[in-house]
Amino acid sequence: MAVDEQLKNLHQKLQLLLKQYQQLQKENAAMKKELEGQRLLLKEKNDVIQQLQEKIDVAKLQSSSMSIEEKKLLEQRINGYLSEIEKCLVLLNS
Repeated sequence: MAVDEQLKNLHQKLQLLLKQYQQLQKENAAMKKELEGQRLLLKEKNDVIQQLQEKIDVAKLQSSSMSIEEKKLLEQRINGYLSEIEKCLVLLNS
């Protein structure tokens, strides 16, 4: 009888462990989904920031009140954009 009780006890513990594992899998899937949503939101926010920065740069160019440092930074940003455009063109052509 002691062996039967031990097997029954072990079976109960395994069932509990299986339920906990399944619950953790559900939580993990929910967290992954939430993380993906947060990543998407972050990308959208970064895109908005980028667009606003570009508008600021255009406004500064139009007002011609940029310092030499600001002009250099703008030139670097423009060169970065051109580099990204060139990379995209290469990818499109391949």
